[in-house]
Amino acid sequence: MKKGVIIGGGMAGLVSAIKLAARGYEMILLEKQKKLGGKLQEVTLKDYRFDLGPSMISMPWIFEQVFREAGKTIDPDLRLIPLAVNSRNFFSNKTVIDLTADPDEMSKQLARFSPENRQGFLDYLVEIQRMYEVVEEHFWQNPMGDWSDFFSPRMLKAFMSVHPFRSMDSFHRRFFDDPRLLAMMNRYAAYVGSSPFHTPATVSLIAYLELVQGVFYIEGGNYRLIEAYEKLARSLGVQIYTECPVDEILVQEEQVVGVRSGDEKWEADFVISDVDVRTTKERMLLEKSKPVFSASFRQSAFLCLFGVSKVFPHLHHHNFFFPLDYGREYIDIFERREWPLSPSIYICNSSFSERDHAKRGSNLYVLVHVPASHGYKEEELATRMEEYRHHLIYWLENDCGLSGLSDCLEVEKIYGPKELEEGSGTWGGPLYGSAVHRIKSFLCLPVKDRRIKGLYYTGSTTRPVGGAPMAVISGFHTAKMVERDCEQE
Repeated sequence: MKKGVIIGGGMAGLVSAIKLAARGYEMILLEKQKKLGGKLQEVTLKDYRFDLGPSMISMPWIFEQVFREAGKTIDPDLRLIPLAVNSRNFFSNKTVIDLTADPDEMSKQLARFSPENRQGFLDYLVEIQRMYEVVEEHFWQNPMGDWSDFFSPRMLKAFMSVHPFRSMDSFHRRFFDDPRLLAMMNRYAAYVGSSPFHTPATVSLIAYLELVQGVFYIEGGNYRLIEAYEKLARSLGVQIYTECPVDEILVQEEQVVGVRSGDEKWEADFVISDVDVRTTKERMLLEKSKPVFSASFRQSAFLCLFGVSKVFPHLHHHNFFFPLDYGREYIDIFERREWPLSPSIYICNSSFSERDHAKRGSNLYVLVHVPASHGYKEEELATRMEEYRHHLIYWLENDCGLSGLSDCLEVEKIYGPKELEEGSGTWGGPLYGSAVHRIKSFLCLPVKDRRIKGLYYTGSTTRPVGGAPMAVISGFHTAKMVERDCEQE
């Protein structure tokens, strides 16, 4: 029986552990935090409950597949419920549109909102569905063990068919000329921590998942998913240790032999790191790592959790507020490396769907994208965060219709890039790994280390698309590669 150690109990690490344990491997999972989940956590502040991490859930069949791969029935306590409205979108000219996967409802709204772009929207849906089907068949179902896997004639033909050399913004302008529709569609670049002016149009297929397949929420909060997977992993014999940071990956003659945490060592035939690749190399292999492609372009977030004793009737579950000069924030973040002063603002108000998340008002998860923390001094970041909080409160009250917010704010917790880095171990505190800018960064990294036998990677730096479903797919890919290599030995 082969023995493996997984470093990090995020979504991808948990899924890798589950799949390999179900195949008969002896698996140990080591997590430095008190709780599993990586970026996907829950926070309770008095009577207010928040999801910390991915808040918009798509591709529910991917989460169900984890149970099927393990030969188990789906946890009856895990319920994924479709939202009638994917997101409510607000613009500076006071217009509003609800994005939904209901084609009839979208058609009615577009007839009023932007009739000249209605046919373009329908044509867009057809094209992104085709792109999704190509990527799902050729890339999501096949782990990339080495660069040669990508450069096969079959893979190259598929890749060339999904607009890899065209920017997302340019691609969207084929279908829309309404700046509001462009702003809504271009925001999908944020799902991969990138700018739509540099992100390959291929990434636009994310829109298909929401606009055709729909958006879901998990009853009780998204952390129920981590709890269900932890329960499943333990039932399969996975040994899970929390508050157990790994200090070193042990290597002999370029072969993994185990890991060390403090004075304790675990032997292993293979190791999977569900930690940022750069962090893994620099902190656990004790080697200086070259930046991972466009790592200098990493985008992080300024996140505020506000418990407010007031209900705002215009807010839905997911809400986006777009400024007049939408697009300027990408220049500020990726070119000027500055915190934007005209940002788009995302608000998750999960109490809209489950009132007990905020018994006396609203639980507002307010997020603005900012540059990652690398290159900033700690005191400089602290000053920026304090100033930015005041700016954000002003924008929310005056531009987003949340009048009286500051007067009824009962509890709050604020996260900047540094806090996100400390919580997840990702270099610079990005939410989605390295930016997917141009072809080289879109390829991301193979799941196998090219120098050390038996060392594998999973998680955000091994896949070009962010989000919980992609983390599951990443975990599947890594487990599949481990199985393949073990069978060949």
